[in-house]
Amino acid sequence: MLQSLFARAMVAVIAATALVTIITLATIVTPEFAAADPATDPATEATDCHDAALARQRTEVDADMTVPRFDSALGTLLEVSVPDQAVHLDTDALFENHAPTAVTFGAHMEYQVTFASPGGLGSPAPLAGTIERVPMQTLAAFDGVLDFAGPSAVAQPSTAQDAAAAPVASTDPGVLGAFTGPGTLAFHVSTVIGETFMGGGGNIEAQIHTFASASVRVCYRYAPPVSPPTTPPTSPPPVLGEVVPQSPPQSPPPPTLPRTGSGTTVLGILGAAAVGIGALLASRGRRPRPSLDA
Repeated sequence: MLQSLFARAMVAVIAATALVTIITLATIVTPEFAAADPATDPATEATDCHDAALARQRTEVDADMTVPRFDSALGTLLEVSVPDQAVHLDTDALFENHAPTAVTFGAHMEYQVTFASPGGLGSPAPLAGTIERVPMQTLAAFDGVLDFAGPSAVAQPSTAQDAAAAPVASTDPGVLGAFTGPGTLAFHVSTVIGETFMGGGGNIEAQIHTFASASVRVCYRYAPPVSPPTTPPTSPPPVLGEVVPQSPPQSPPPPTLPRTGSGTTVLGILGAAAVGIGALLASRGRRPRPSLDA
């Protein structure tokens, strides 16, 4: 008797354990039972860049490079940046001693390039540097012909120099407002060129050519406009006295269980296994035991 009660108790425990296991796996394997958080769609950002350039010309340069303002139809301006402002210099020179005696002579060029930003945007520091024209050397006495040739002359071949300014950017509301709207804005560029001569005796003929070109890139980072959510069209309110036709009532569809894909297959296998184990143990509990009195 005690063995039979114990077997039935074990069957009940195993059945309860199988039921708990099935419920637990259902919440893990079957994704339909888990509540999903609402999806969010963050606003995207975009960038619109414009380039302007100053054509190669003789120094001194004092000119503007114009770029269009930000078009507010694109969205809301978030930042104005100038990632690139650069200058290209190229120069050459010829020197000849015009004195009746030999002289020691050398020369170099100093430059300073200034970029000025519009609309309250900060300007980068000026660019400054030196270009050597000719190193210190001896020039012979004038040979009688001013042709920048021979031992009384020296030439500097064409020499190029590139320089780039530091980037600038701003999110200040005043700057953003100045850069938004129709029309253009002017970025100013100017050069200052200086010459230094060493020695020469005060009788040096010189022929110097210096050119400059420049470029600027302006970028607008902005948030495009967000489209308002669409609402389904609504029927106009009925006119007083008008009979609105009513649709015949429809019977609700019969209830169906959700199809959960591979999760259902796993649950079915586990359930069948649990039922089989329970049936096997139940049959063992009902099997007659041999009598000990025989």
